[in-house]
Amino acid sequence: MADILNIGTSALLSLQQAINTTGHNIANVNTDGYSRQRVDLDTLTPQLSGGNYVGSGVTVDSVQRIYDQFLVSEVRNRTSSASGYDTLYSLSSRLDGLLGDSAVGLAPALEEFFSAMQDVANNPGSLPERQVLLGQAQMLADRFHYLDSNLRSIGEEINARIEGSVGEINTLATNIASLNDQIVSATARAGGSPPNDLLDARDQQINQLAELIGVNTVAQSDGAINVMIGNGQALVVGSHAEAFQTFSDPYDSTQTLVGITGPGGNVFDVTRFLSGGELGAALDFREQVLDPAINQLGVVAVGLSSTFNQQHQLGIDLEGDAGGDFFAPLTAAVSQSPGNTGSSVVNATIADATLLSGDDYRLRYDGSQWALSNLSSGVIQTGAGPFVVDGLTISVSGSPANGDSFLIQPTRQAASQFDVAITRAEDFAAASPLRGQEVLSNVGSADISGLVVTDAAALPLATDVTLTFNPDAFGVGIPGFDVVGIAGGPLAYDPSAESAGKTFSLGGFEFSLGGVPRAGDELVIENNTNGTGDNSNALMMASLQNNKQLYGGTSSYQEAYANIVADVAVKTRQAESSLSTEQVLLGQAVSARESVSGVNLDEEAANLIRFQQAYQAAAQIIAVSDQLFQTLLNATSR
Repeated sequence: MADILNIGTSALLSLQQAINTTGHNIANVNTDGYSRQRVDLDTLTPQLSGGNYVGSGVTVDSVQRIYDQFLVSEVRNRTSSASGYDTLYSLSSRLDGLLGDSAVGLAPALEEFFSAMQDVANNPGSLPERQVLLGQAQMLADRFHYLDSNLRSIGEEINARIEGSVGEINTLATNIASLNDQIVSATARAGGSPPNDLLDARDQQINQLAELIGVNTVAQSDGAINVMIGNGQALVVGSHAEAFQTFSDPYDSTQTLVGITGPGGNVFDVTRFLSGGELGAALDFREQVLDPAINQLGVVAVGLSSTFNQQHQLGIDLEGDAGGDFFAPLTAAVSQSPGNTGSSVVNATIADATLLSGDDYRLRYDGSQWALSNLSSGVIQTGAGPFVVDGLTISVSGSPANGDSFLIQPTRQAASQFDVAITRAEDFAAASPLRGQEVLSNVGSADISGLVVTDAAALPLATDVTLTFNPDAFGVGIPGFDVVGIAGGPLAYDPSAESAGKTFSLGGFEFSLGGVPRAGDELVIENNTNGTGDNSNALMMASLQNNKQLYGGTSSYQEAYANIVADVAVKTRQAESSLSTEQVLLGQAVSARESVSGVNLDEEAANLIRFQQAYQAAAQIIAVSDQLFQTLLNATSR
């Protein structure tokens, strides 16, 4: 009787556990991160009786999570990628909308400025047109400031995102470490049986972490999981969680970095090792999209200011004075590391704005020489300096110490510093400081045109320059122009072959000679003392709009800005496409995981009925054993 009673009892207890587990699955059908559980039953050790082994009943071998590590890891990785691309697309699309907006972008402001420039060229002596030009120039400066301010506002938002993400990461890391401790303790108390609900809770925390940063995990033999983020930085090891912190870039206080506290309290920068998730996407956006856009906008600002000023300085204003700076000159920004111990000083001069690339540079002393690194391309130059690179001249003075470093940003501050230098309409140098004309007594058709000043340092002319046609200037039958008033003559000119025009250069100016002169015909180049009706220099400045001067002569101002817009648009489109792909892949990964670990109510209902029927049968075993026992008692009673 005892044997059958024990068998029935073991069946009741085991089936009760199976029913409880099935009910637990049904109750958590809508719980995020829950993995369905299954009771594994095993027969009890049979007993030897009368020369035969007789079964002893059933026991619960284990309660297992239905869990596939590969599918869970796939969901985690896809979650990190989808979250990252969502953040990248969100930020990039905002930047794309700002730069490409026809109302607030730079392109319309450039167009209106050069349109006003053309109006002055059409009527160079009129003050109203000049005043409108100054107004449009200020509007152009305001547009640079507006764009720069909005770009930097996005940068401040990135800083806030970084700080928020780091705070969440630290909280999740603490939770995971605590769950590790609970899991290890619970597993030990249960003799190795896993605490399934705690494991699900830990997986859910790790999945939330994956939304913020790329995650890799390593399972330990005691049930704990070590968590690495980014490119292998340890975040959780057993029950210990690393605490990340944010701090300002020592070279650029407008940028927030991520670090960890090492021995001695020193903070080590780990920003470059972080990738994936919202935090990785925010860092990638700043490095690959936002900062390059600010720098490239600065290239346009420096290029416009420098080239326009150069041409303006080659002209004269309404009062006959040489033109000065039309726009405020812009300079490169140099920042030194707060850890520098030497006395070295670095100066970066923009020698040729047309060669600027928009890249930033790091200059570091290694104890024996300086190394200048392009932070975009990675190209390194070494030596004692000065360094000449991409239109920059970088000089070093003082006594450096090993490890001293400097950050050179040629264009990072340019858009914010762009401004108009002149305040009076009369100061606009629309006229050329020189003019050329034919002597009225000439009998031939010689003419002079295209007089362009290339170097104002040689002006004004000490005396008029006279060009006299001489059929034998270079010997009998070899014609040309004799030159008086400046060095460089005679000038070879053959009317029979070159009457359509030939260009010459003398002492800081260029000009073209054409027509068929006669012997003794004279052309005169003289100082322009009254530039009221002269638009020569204004036309040269207006032509700058379409001249390909920036990036080594490959882009005009508008083309350079259009390239910024196009680059951001391409990256936005790539992020959008990648986001769509990752969302599909994430959906598939979740479906695959749920097909294994998810709760199926139909299946659980069927199991519930099956276990109920088995439980009822086991209860009948108890009833039979009771009847047998009562029969035995009745048979032996007196």
